[in-house]
Amino acid sequence: MDPTLAESTLVYHGLRMKSMKTDESGANSGKPQIDQIKSLIRTFLEDIGFDRSIHVIKDHEMTTAVWQYFKGLELGEKTEKSVQQTLHPSVNLAYHGYTTLPFQVRVLGAIQFLYMFLVDDVAEEFIEDLQAFGQNFALNQHHKHPILIGLDSHLRNLSHYYGPYCHSVMIKGTLDYINGRLIEHKIRQSNFKFSSDSRLMPMFLRTKVGGAEIMIHFLYPNSVFPEEEYVMQYFPITLELMLFIDFTNDVLSYYKEFCLGNETGNFVANFADTYHVQHLDVLRYLTSYTPGVTKSAYKQLRDSPSLLALIKNFTQGMIMLFTAHRRYHLVELFADEQYLPPYDEDA
Repeated sequence: MDPTLAESTLVYHGLRMKSMKTDESGANSGKPQIDQIKSLIRTFLEDIGFDRSIHVIKDHEMTTAVWQYFKGLELGEKTEKSVQQTLHPSVNLAYHGYTTLPFQVRVLGAIQFLYMFLVDDVAEEFIEDLQAFGQNFALNQHHKHPILIGLDSHLRNLSHYYGPYCHSVMIKGTLDYINGRLIEHKIRQSNFKFSSDSRLMPMFLRTKVGGAEIMIHFLYPNSVFPEEEYVMQYFPITLELMLFIDFTNDVLSYYKEFCLGNETGNFVANFADTYHVQHLDVLRYLTSYTPGVTKSAYKQLRDSPSLLALIKNFTQGMIMLFTAHRRYHLVELFADEQYLPPYDEDA
């Protein structure tokens, strides 16, 4: 079997790519055409069935509960500003992606997502403490930074709401997420360069930095979906949902990261470097592949209407994380045709 085809089948789960002979200096030169990006993202949203008529609903009670939780950690003024910047995206994802779940579960979800934003956004400030988090968590030893003290307690508290399988997956997923963030830090520090010899690494790293398993298993609290009864109904679609989350993130962050910024360490850039393709080619691959994977999850749940409704609601809420918040600049991208609803004042 052709090595590239084998990698596509076994490592990239059927995501097809073609290896092109290009001059290395020109592999990703120039800014992709905005019209092409708009067309690809618009087609992606329509193929995946995103409902553009849904508007952000503010849950002030949730927002207050999450803010009071983080205020109680005594993080300091600087970190509290970081909390405020990602408070609304975290609460809105928890509300719109987990709408039918109990209030306290949605609050815990928002807290989890905000911790993930903090690890992503401000980890450089406590990188040494972050490196020790997994080991200290396993050994039940004290953490130095208040964010990590709070995260430790939060992860242990989830055992009151989730069965042993889901709880352990969320702990494992959080440790993976942190380790992925640390590896990204080390890549920058060491000036590591992706080459055609490291073609398997971008997908492996992608599974670490996306936090997808955490988000998925927050959907299944024991009070609503008892683990003994439901685990073998939701386990088979786990990988499809992970790919949906990770690749949707890559598609809907593309404009922010490659047109408004010059990202070099994300999946699209890493994948392009190892396969010698254009960034825009990777976007094209992802936009054509991801809707099919998502619909495959729906198909597997056709005999479980409660789970199917849960997952369809989640996919809508996940996409809204990107379309409804200024962090990703998608409303601006489609401003001429007003394809997406305007931002809420707190977006």
